[in-house]
Amino acid sequence: MTTENTANARSIAASVQAGVVHGGINVHAESVHASIPYNLPSGTRRFVGREAELRRLQELATAGSGSRVCVLDGPPGIGKTALAVWWGGAARELFPDGQVYVDLHGFDATRPAIGPDVAARSILSALHVPSTSLPSDPDAQAALLRSMLDQRRLLLILDNVRDSAQVRPLLPGSPGCFTVVTARHRLDGLDVHHDAERVPLGPLADGEAVQLLAQRLGAHRVEAESTVVARIVAACGGHPLALNIVAARAADEPTNSLNPVINALECKNGALNALRLPDVADMRTVFALSYDNLTPTMAREFRTLALHPGSEWDASAAAAMIDNDLFHARETIHELIRCHLLGRTSAGRYAFHTLTCVYGLDQSRRHDSAERRASVLTALLNHRLHAADRADRLINAHRRPVPLEPCLRPELLPSLATHADALAWFDVEYDNVLAAISLAVEEQLHDYTWQLAWTTSNFAYLTARRQDWIDTHTAALAAVRHLGNPQVEVRLQQQLARAHRENGDYLRSVDLYLDALDHLDQLGDLAGRANAFNGLAAAHLDARSFRQAFEAGSKALELYERLCDDTGTASTAGLLGQACQALGEPGEAKRYHQRAENLYTRSGNFYGLAHVADSMAGLESDEGRDDLARAYLKQAIRLHYEVGNLNYAAKSCQRLRPLLADADPLADLLSAAIVTLEENHKAAASALVEAITRSA
Repeated sequence: MTTENTANARSIAASVQAGVVHGGINVHAESVHASIPYNLPSGTRRFVGREAELRRLQELATAGSGSRVCVLDGPPGIGKTALAVWWGGAARELFPDGQVYVDLHGFDATRPAIGPDVAARSILSALHVPSTSLPSDPDAQAALLRSMLDQRRLLLILDNVRDSAQVRPLLPGSPGCFTVVTARHRLDGLDVHHDAERVPLGPLADGEAVQLLAQRLGAHRVEAESTVVARIVAACGGHPLALNIVAARAADEPTNSLNPVINALECKNGALNALRLPDVADMRTVFALSYDNLTPTMAREFRTLALHPGSEWDASAAAAMIDNDLFHARETIHELIRCHLLGRTSAGRYAFHTLTCVYGLDQSRRHDSAERRASVLTALLNHRLHAADRADRLINAHRRPVPLEPCLRPELLPSLATHADALAWFDVEYDNVLAAISLAVEEQLHDYTWQLAWTTSNFAYLTARRQDWIDTHTAALAAVRHLGNPQVEVRLQQQLARAHRENGDYLRSVDLYLDALDHLDQLGDLAGRANAFNGLAAAHLDARSFRQAFEAGSKALELYERLCDDTGTASTAGLLGQACQALGEPGEAKRYHQRAENLYTRSGNFYGLAHVADSMAGLESDEGRDDLARAYLKQAIRLHYEVGNLNYAAKSCQRLRPLLADADPLADLLSAAIVTLEENHKAAASALVEAITRSA
């Protein structure tokens, strides 16, 4: 019996792969239009941004060598599919043999993930291979797929992939094919085995997010409510799906203000409810598809870390929160980063996307007891307190210590050895300490409220963060009054008085010091009284009440001498020198300043020596010895800078400038240094300070 077989040009390979063929094969040409697949889904008309990612896709697709597989990975709903489809539509001419799209449903709320065998059949069907020609064995199907793609210049988009194993059998071997894979997780297997290129996708930049809203709501409306729009962008964290949901909700009432939208987004427990459109999109469901894929332990630790207040954190803070060691904390961080539920902000620093954190908090409220959440937060506050205290003691070792809550995890504290280490630690962690104070206030953890505030005052002083100083110590005073601890209360009151003086409210400062002295009399605290008189003298000096300053300083000096406190004696001698100078007694002023200088030199107190140099500059300038005044001011600038007192270094620069000749090139350096120092840019000011202090 003779059998006649027919096949078109594109399915001939499938027929050969199918096995033994009886009879002849007649090959019939088919139309080019029918044989070239283009099944990409329709894309959005409102695509914005992603210029860098689009350029990278174009570079990879047109490269003569290198990887032919690109993985677009990123957080849930960040726009991976939209980017792949948009770029595919724009790059159609690069692929004369077609473009094939397959959704593998790796993370899908309604459909299970499909295996590579089902995906292979879908691709072969798009390539017009008859289902009757498909072998039943999955390996044979994969081999057939590779044969069909051989020598073709085709784009293959494998969307919504769960893991590397789901797509590895589908990847073409042909150098003409280019494959784009989208995934919520990092697919390290494709990198290792297929040299895949990663193009990670993050949130939109602020300008791009505003542009997206303008396309949906109209440029006029966005411009008219620019302040609210900026808050919406911040609340959504530049997340394109969230922004589209917000725009769709706002578009329903185009004449209304956007205020109800932002009020809902900024509601502590209601943001996810505001990011839901029935039958369209639900951010809670979008995140759940990734969260539900975590192991129970990883899901619990994700919820735990989402409780962190503040913008970013390190592995030590994570270990304190999850109550485990550093190795386990780092493994947890690595896995959450791989799943794009956590991001790396810099070396050793991590943060949740705004909405990911909101989702984590939502899940914590649903699944964790109030007792567990309280335990986590207490562990974090304890870690922050003792880390901050370690840094604070290095910044100012002369301050009398206060009793602290016992340290729960001393092995997690930072390794700080020097004054510079401490300043660098506070530069990084200061906002987290402020967030910890706010959390302690909110949770009514009064001991942590005042103790954390206490650790910040030296750094706030050095960096002129005066309002932070006032706010934290006002909260601290309220907390310690609730606890009924008068000894601590009066010390905090003096810190608050000093903060108000530094902020220019001298009368408020004087009142607080006088009130503190009344309490110290009752407590019989001589050291406290000495400190209060010292602070009162400084406040009177700033208020230009020089006689009262001298009287308060004299009382402080008497008490410090009785207590054999050289640091307090030196500080007060400096204040008395300033008072004498203002009262027209330069000889007495110089005597006091020299006493302060001798004591500070003996103890190696550069803080004090810097202030003495400032005062001596004033004395020399008043006597017409500008050359000596300039020398003292350069010394003051250097010392203030070295101890991290950038605000006072800037003030010394300002005092030096009028002592220069009009054409002195140092004037420009001083102007630049003043701006840099006032903005607390210590590293940037280094070269300027060096040039100023070494100048002739």
